[in-house]
Amino acid sequence: MKKIGKRVIHFYNNSGSLDNAVAFLENIQKKINYLNLNVSIEGKNIKITLFGSRDLQSLAVERLKDLANQYL
Repeated sequence: MKKIGKRVIHFYNNSGSLDNAVAFLENIQKKINYLNLNVSIEGKNIKITLFGSRDLQSLAVERLKDLANQYL
């Protein structure tokens, strides 16, 4: 039985560019469509909450980190 839960990840927009943050969010929407997630942005802080099985959350975290390294 797969465990279902919630996981929160925080990122910081070091680039300071709004365009980079928008590109980051657009790519999240394209590449992580197998989980439910919520995103909130406050200044340069980006908070992403993932909902779903832990296996899929782990996969999503790796993709999110790659995207963050690319855009933020």
